[in-house]
Amino acid sequence: MKELYNKIRPVGNRVIVLVDVDEKETHSFTKEDGTKGQLYMANEYSWDSRVTNFTQGVLLTDYKNLKAGTHVLAHHNSMREESELTDKRIPHGYKLFSVEGIFVYFGVIEGKLIPIDGFMLAERIYVEQSSVFEAEKVKIPNKLRILAKPDSITDFEVGDIAITYIHSDYEMTHNVNGVVETAIRLRYSDCLAKETV
Repeated sequence: MKELYNKIRPVGNRVIVLVDVDEKETHSFTKEDGTKGQLYMANEYSWDSRVTNFTQGVLLTDYKNLKAGTHVLAHHNSMREESELTDKRIPHGYKLFSVEGIFVYFGVIEGKLIPIDGFMLAERIYVEQSSVFEAEKVKIPNKLRILAKPDSITDFEVGDIAITYIHSDYEMTHNVNGVVETAIRLRYSDCLAKETV
């Protein structure tokens, strides 16, 4: 697809993203004995549009700190029928979308999620269990630990705990490197304070 890099020019603050329609539906694994396998994930039966909708693809245009050809993760409603483009150069099994830049959250470089300006990669924090018995984890609703951030965010460092609005932990299902995983996107503007110990 290199021949398409920066050939279709988006209008305004948009990017062009190419999606492999089956990429999110496969999960690769390696057993202890070295045997490799792949599972088909029947996502179309999920009620959760974060699972069923397209959330990953390849940038065909340069965007912020990412170059064309970089895999990206985006909001689950950003690549829908109304933003789909048609182009005879697109191979079978792929779809092309014009996506608003504010809905692109992470680039994927060498298998690692790289937050784009304005967003951070975070993990949820849970109440420590004080019982011997195992119970369901209880999430602290307004605190997230920062796992990665762009250089443009200077108020936080990796490992810091951000105090946020409740429900700021947007969970994204993706299939980076052939493994179905989730990532927590934190918008910098949803941060209210930093917890200090």
